[in-house]
Amino acid sequence: MSKTIKLVTTVAMQGAVDALTPEFTKATGFGIEMEFGPPSACVDMMRQGIAADVVISTPDGIEALAKEGKVDGASAKSVARMIMGLAVGLNDPKPDISTAAGFKAALLATKSIIHADPATGSPSAAHFIKVLNKLGITDEMKKKTTTRAGVVATAVASGECHMAVQQLAELKLVPGVHVLGPFPDELQNIMPLTAAVHSGSQAKDAANALIALLASSGAKPVMEKAGLLAAV
Repeated sequence: MSKTIKLVTTVAMQGAVDALTPEFTKATGFGIEMEFGPPSACVDMMRQGIAADVVISTPDGIEALAKEGKVDGASAKSVARMIMGLAVGLNDPKPDISTAAGFKAALLATKSIIHADPATGSPSAAHFIKVLNKLGITDEMKKKTTTRAGVVATAVASGECHMAVQQLAELKLVPGVHVLGPFPDELQNIMPLTAAVHSGSQAKDAANALIALLASSGAKPVMEKAGLLAAV
């Protein structure tokens, strides 16, 4: 593909974007190159002057970039909502985590768990720490918790850890793990994602077309299959 546009986004959007790329390419003639980071890091990359055509971050992040002239605020559209989940190894127990009690029991029963490094600005790490405090099991979990940057379920697939917590869509990217499902409603964190065209884009028509596709009703089943909630 000779023509591409660059999308700076959270990894949680990778599966949906990959699935929608053939439709986008057929309609526009452009491929999609992606660069990843937590939502806050995507904002920081724009402030550092990294070239892009489309940026996806939180609504607040996109609004801030629009005020700074980094993105076109008029192009901004809600494209998806992230939710959090748990995954375990294929040979590990597969508990029911649909209730807060079952979720807590699963955490206490696992031998080891991994989540994103809070220092990276990961929203999933920040929320999980709050959940542990809410459940009253912070101290019990500390001794068996590992953190790192990136898609952490790879440590479960390799056998290094028994359980991973992250955005559900990120867990679904990793082969060799079993995704237990989303957090129960009372512990869940729903984070909306907004896309906007970068002010320096040299392919604004294609960039707007990508955002329209991601925000379309036709993309809803793709988003849900990828572990996201569709935009509202």
